[in-house]
Amino acid sequence: MYAEAGAVAEETLGSIRTVASLNGEKRAIDRYNERAVFVETGNIAISKKSACGFGCMMGSVWLMYAAGLWYGGSKVARAEASPGTVFQAFFGVLMGTISLSQISPNITAVAEARGAAAEIYKILDTPSAIDASREHEGEKPDFCVGRIQAVGVNFTYPSRPDVQILNDYNVTIQPGQTVAFVGASGGGKSTLISLLERFYDPQEGTILLDGRDVKTLNVKWLQSQIGLVSQEPVLFATTILDNIAAGGNGVTRDQVVAAAKLANAHTFIMSLPEQYDTLVGEKGVSLSGGQKQGVAIARAIVREPKILVLDEATSALDNESERVVQAALNDLMNKTHVTTLVIAHRLSTIRNADKIVVVHAGHVVEEGSHDELVTIEHGLFQNLYRIQEEKAQEEAEAAATALLQAGAHDMNMYRKLSTHSLKSERVDDVTAIKEAEKDAAEGKFTIVDALEFSRPERKFFVTGPVAAGINGFSMPYSAVLISEMVASMTSAYTDYQTFGLQSYLNNLSSDISIYGVCYIAGAVLLFFTNATQNFCFRYMAEKLTSRLRDIHFSALCRQNIGFFDEKKNATGALAADLSTNATKVAIISGDSQGRVVQAAFTFIAALVISFTTGSCWLLTLVMLAVFPLLIMGQVIRMKHVRKGNILSDELADVGAHASEALTNVRTVVYMGLEPNMTDTFNDLLEEPLASGRLEARLNGVALGFSSFIVFATYALVFWYGGKLVDGGDITFSRLIRTS
Repeated sequence: MYAEAGAVAEETLGSIRTVASLNGEKRAIDRYNERAVFVETGNIAISKKSACGFGCMMGSVWLMYAAGLWYGGSKVARAEASPGTVFQAFFGVLMGTISLSQISPNITAVAEARGAAAEIYKILDTPSAIDASREHEGEKPDFCVGRIQAVGVNFTYPSRPDVQILNDYNVTIQPGQTVAFVGASGGGKSTLISLLERFYDPQEGTILLDGRDVKTLNVKWLQSQIGLVSQEPVLFATTILDNIAAGGNGVTRDQVVAAAKLANAHTFIMSLPEQYDTLVGEKGVSLSGGQKQGVAIARAIVREPKILVLDEATSALDNESERVVQAALNDLMNKTHVTTLVIAHRLSTIRNADKIVVVHAGHVVEEGSHDELVTIEHGLFQNLYRIQEEKAQEEAEAAATALLQAGAHDMNMYRKLSTHSLKSERVDDVTAIKEAEKDAAEGKFTIVDALEFSRPERKFFVTGPVAAGINGFSMPYSAVLISEMVASMTSAYTDYQTFGLQSYLNNLSSDISIYGVCYIAGAVLLFFTNATQNFCFRYMAEKLTSRLRDIHFSALCRQNIGFFDEKKNATGALAADLSTNATKVAIISGDSQGRVVQAAFTFIAALVISFTTGSCWLLTLVMLAVFPLLIMGQVIRMKHVRKGNILSDELADVGAHASEALTNVRTVVYMGLEPNMTDTFNDLLEEPLASGRLEARLNGVALGFSSFIVFATYALVFWYGGKLVDGGDITFSRLIRTS
């Protein structure tokens, strides 16, 4: 249910510079909160049903007690069974139901696991018609010439089946030609590239490469023949060297340098402090737009492609960067003589193309050279060219006017102030981050702080614990009823065996009815109290989770940009923390907190009953003597649970890597990086997997120790209690009531 909210968070954090530049933080927060509230509402609705189900289960348990004791008591009253036989069966069922009463969190965990597994298997069971991992399927020709044809192609995107993108689309591109595609946005210029790379298959028609239907070719081989430079180049959060080398298999450093020189990127790379070993940051954030394009061009070159695709490669750049990148592209096309497909934004960049294809509404409406197309009166290309020329002239005049109005003194002052402001901002960023890390390390956030966030649900903080208190009192109360029942049965049955008079057993029937009514009344009460406890604490947990996510996401959106440059603050890691950390904190006001309150009332009620209702205080003291050992076992477990935070930090790197791979899945697929990404993902999992195994072992030992103490306490109580009963110091009913 959180997937949509998580997608908004990941989109916002991944584009935080754009969001900040447009003052869009408030809109992003509102979008996120809208979806988070939807998750909260859905989970609360589920909690209502779950609470009713749990209330029914606990009420049924007490009805089972009533039925069992009534039936067993009736058998004893008719002398058809002894009290020992009845209570042997009853206590067997009792121990089972005690375990059953503790199953609620496990049922929840299993339900959540099934829901998660369903989503996983939905993906695993979805067949892929285009699967690059099938290395032995499809032809692998010995060479590629680069002749491309689209014949009668009709295509709609799966996400928009009602919008026809290509309609009877036909085009032919000869080997070594530079062919440019122009037209309005959404007209289908870039779609041919997606079909050629087999990101999709057309519904009708054929895409041919060297006369072969691309559907018959091996997908990985096909994609290896294509080099792509897109409008927004995708760089991975690693070094420049690794980003360029990702373009091919087994690429050496010398090949990377040669490709960078051919792409006119070598000079700027060598000017960087770490040169080719410079980390580019998430999405290449540490490089300018022109520098990123230079790296992307070098990456395309190192593939040694037979087909080069330039998908609006300069449209997002400023004039100076565009001039440098366009020069590199022109130089590349002149030197390599590969088949080049250019998706053009500025028509001035394709003046020297061998052929220009004008696409409109999914059709090829005009074809020819630049000089031929501009002479077609009222032609689509001529109109586009005229509009862009006029716009370029207006922009040039506006720029000249602005330059004349701006004095050199003002520019210098601006630079000084900007530099000073930037330095101050960076110092503030670093200081804030260090202070936050120090606070986190010192663990300043306490349970009281977390509960303070739940103040709006304070009425549930009263209702929930009251219900938990009643539920906690129910077990000691049941022990009193059982002990009285044991006393009545054993006394009546002993007198019956001693004197042989049925009248002793007849009086037992009325006692059985009273105890049965008490259990039935308890069943009705416990239905409501268990349902109330379960719902109140889950309601508070959901509200706290939603509130913390709101605060967390809002805080992330308020961070300075320098915060997101930290490697540990990658988009995937932050999105994973946003998803999981709030739910972990919400445990404080969730089911576990309800069980703590319930256990506290059970303990207090048990002590009161043991010391004040004729129970054996000496036996009570013996049990209290071993109580610290039980606490010790739980403390050991809690320490290991806290260590689980380290595991969460380790998984953050895994989440960041997965997020980067899936966000840039087109680039990953066309470059054939799926095995690399999978191997890196598995390597990143090794450390948290080892930590998880160690944590599981230690938790197992701690749980085993706790269970050992519990059953050792049972053994001690019944051994010592048996001696007291045998010595006549206490009765059997007092032993049952105390234990």
